[in-house]
Amino acid sequence: MWANKTAIKENAASLKKFYQYLYEDGKVSEEAFSVLKESIKEDMLEWLATMERYDDPDIEDMEEVWGV
Repeated sequence: MWANKTAIKENAASLKKFYQYLYEDGKVSEEAFSVLKESIKEDMLEWLATMERYDDPDIEDMEEVWGV
């Protein structure tokens, strides 16, 4: 499967690098860049936990995976 913890971390790092480029090129504001970085920092643990729940064969109800 394409989604795993490493892929999530690598995608977040790539997104930060892309936003840094956009910021340096004047395409996004410093605030937008800061918000993105803070969102990734704050949400990473939940994204990784969701990935663990998704991969857990004991969870049959998908609402448990997504925290619905």
